[in-house]
Amino acid sequence: MGWRPDLKILWAEVWKETRRWKSRWKTRDLLADGRCGQAVLDFLSTTDVGRRVPAEEGAGSEASEWELRECQEREEKREAEALPLFLPTPPSMASADGD
Repeated sequence: MGWRPDLKILWAEVWKETRRWKSRWKTRDLLADGRCGQAVLDFLSTTDVGRRVPAEEGAGSEASEWELRECQEREEKREAEALPLFLPTPPSMASADGD
């Protein structure tokens, strides 16, 4: 893993701030502890962990194609279930004269 040196720095900073070593932490507790916030942010910014990879020009990602397909299917379903804005006038109400 290419993050090993960065992880060492992260855990050294956490130890310095809290006097708790990595085996004593759950991820949720590490992220929730304000004393560790700067060390976690530094780790994320130097390693680009979790950063999205920008899509290449003209090439869509699988996720975006899937999302577009899903959106289109939802729209088609809504259109099929939707009532028309104007319903036809029943014959009994067609004439205002009462013919």
